[in-house]
Amino acid sequence: MVQHATSGYSYEDLEWLRDELGLAHLEFDPWGSVVVTPAADEHDTAMVMLHDQAVAQLGLPSGCVRPNAFGWKTPGGSGYTNVPDLIVLRPGWRRVGDWHVEPPPLLVAEVASPSSVRIDRARKLDDYRLGGAGLYVRVDFFGPGQAGFEVYDFAADEIRVATGAVDLTVDGRPLRLDLTALAGGPAR
Repeated sequence: MVQHATSGYSYEDLEWLRDELGLAHLEFDPWGSVVVTPAADEHDTAMVMLHDQAVAQLGLPSGCVRPNAFGWKTPGGSGYTNVPDLIVLRPGWRRVGDWHVEPPPLLVAEVASPSSVRIDRARKLDDYRLGGAGLYVRVDFFGPGQAGFEVYDFAADEIRVATGAVDLTVDGRPLRLDLTALAGGPAR
């Protein structure tokens, strides 16, 4: 996300500001700063593919696998309300306070955009670890047709890297995240 300092803008100004700047993917963060969200089809398609794969493979109750739109703020973290591209919650999860959840998420995934790479590897990584997430999966695009995964397994204190697809275990359930179809290769 690209953030710019603003002053004097309100949500009533949002449509005007989108038109003025020529940006459809323009929002405000919780502090009133302008945020340009990813508008790339590759980003959005990857996010949808990961969500669909998690729903189909994990067999969790409705509402446990959530696409981008679920806010999570970790107590003692950066103070930022993170909105991951994919979050997998345990059955029976509940909100604690305004934005935290118990038990912590099983998996959190972010699909990188050029403006979010540093944030994904710094602030969000720290927040997700501190918040007790089981796995943090970061998806990046290394070039045309090359989707890659960084998997942070906080419990095992490991980082794995894979290209095209990655096999995970989420709460004892197998999950294969596969973006080879997006990358131009055959889906397995």
